[in-house]
Amino acid sequence: MHYTKLGKHTVNAVRLAEVLQVLARHGFADLMRRAGFFDSLPARMLRGLKLMDAPTGIQASFGKRLCAAFTQLGPTYVKFGQILSTRPDLVTPEVAQDLSQLQDEVDTLPFDTMRGVLEEELGGAVEEFFDTLEPTPIASASISQVYRARLRDGQDVAVKIMRPGIEKVIESDLSLMRQLASWAGDHTEDMKWLDPAGMVDEFARSVHRELDLNIEARVIERFRENMADIEEVFVPRVYREHSGRHVLTMDWVDGVRVDKLDAYAERRCEPDVIAALGCDILCRMVFENRLFHADPHPGNIFITYDNQLAFLDLGMAGHLERTDVAAIADVLLAIFHQDSRECTNAILTLTTRSEPEDMAKLEREIAEFMAFEAGAIVGGGQVAKGIERATQIIRRFDLELAPRFSLLLKALTTIEIVGHQLNPKLDMVPIIRPYVEKLIAARFQPVELLKEARVNANALMKLGRQMPGDLSYLLKQLRRGNMRFMIHHEHLENLAKTIDRSSSRNTVGMIVGSLIVGSSLLITTESSMTHLGMAGYVFAALLGSFLVISILWSRKF
Repeated sequence: MHYTKLGKHTVNAVRLAEVLQVLARHGFADLMRRAGFFDSLPARMLRGLKLMDAPTGIQASFGKRLCAAFTQLGPTYVKFGQILSTRPDLVTPEVAQDLSQLQDEVDTLPFDTMRGVLEEELGGAVEEFFDTLEPTPIASASISQVYRARLRDGQDVAVKIMRPGIEKVIESDLSLMRQLASWAGDHTEDMKWLDPAGMVDEFARSVHRELDLNIEARVIERFRENMADIEEVFVPRVYREHSGRHVLTMDWVDGVRVDKLDAYAERRCEPDVIAALGCDILCRMVFENRLFHADPHPGNIFITYDNQLAFLDLGMAGHLERTDVAAIADVLLAIFHQDSRECTNAILTLTTRSEPEDMAKLEREIAEFMAFEAGAIVGGGQVAKGIERATQIIRRFDLELAPRFSLLLKALTTIEIVGHQLNPKLDMVPIIRPYVEKLIAARFQPVELLKEARVNANALMKLGRQMPGDLSYLLKQLRRGNMRFMIHHEHLENLAKTIDRSSSRNTVGMIVGSLIVGSSLLITTESSMTHLGMAGYVFAALLGSFLVISILWSRKF
């Protein structure tokens, strides 16, 4: 949605006041003060009106308080919290675990309100497209509601309808979040490495994908194609003629949540088989299809009949490049083989900045992890926990996982937890290891080696073609005097501040000296200006005292 600048700032100011009030109520006043938000006009007004309540009672953990604040702030912040729950490398595993409990549940809108969206999207009355449509939703989230319906040909379907006006609400919140993130990144030193503005941009891209149900429809169709040869997996079919940007119609799934153990006997399913099948299917998604379900929690996985699974809510999906899958395979293989050096190098390829400040120290920590922890963790079948523990180590070195790998870590962790709920003895290693070894072995196949050689040869030929022209251009610019060298020095602004402070003190000192000399000349003369000399002495004494105090104060701190 588009706003005028004045309108946008007015909305943001009102919303900012609400955000600050909620954060203060949940015990984040110190965090806001460090970020400089207490100096904003809305914060000053709230403090003046005594509307920024301090938290009362026993304080919960940081993550639980954050959950409560996000829930109170509404759908955009709930979504943001859910995205942060996939980033244990940024918010610590404890906070990520708390944020993963955020429930995207809101009050249900009446069907009369949702009908307008459905009919506008399909271009006709509901009765023209559906034989029946139950007015009570079977699921209600912040962005959409889902209804059970039947097409004119008798096919049972689920219809997902976007809430009216939700795009305007989310765009307004995103605008404010961008401003807050930019301010925090510029004014809080210990948050700069997190790149708050980049986090909000990443979140905005994710939310915008959810606001277009055409994207989710294409993802479902890709999953359906990838799983076409697996009878144990059911992926619903999308009905394009009954779908659009704000409406998505797909097959109705006759199933129950995967954690409803009392329904297994009736549906001829076995928990041990389903646990292994769910983990195996996710591994296939990652290592073979490179498109995976990013949030496979029990509410998104159903059992149908005869040990068949159905994956739902495919709007939150992750995609990996071939090089990404190879990097994941290298990490896992290094953990399996207890190779600390290879594990360090492989993990660094998963980060946005591949060179830590202290490489030797990072290698030592990874080596200790491999020696004392990795064997026990992986030996217990907890592959995702081993990767998560490694990411905790790199977090201490201000290294950030690339977002796509964070989604993968979240997916692996979630499916492993679900698997252990169904089968406490589940061992993830025998399930994931064949995929890793198959991928590693494929690298040395003659076809793959030839392909890699061809790619490298093409890159060298391209470099050879470009190099003469680039060198010629550089020499021409050098002859014309157009070459400029730009040097960036860390913390150079501190030197500028020091020089400015020193010059100011020198100036004050010269003024003091001049006043003393001038006042002395006036006093020694027998004229009516003698009183001005005394005033000059007093003024010089005040300036001199101020100068001495400022020097002593700066040395103290």
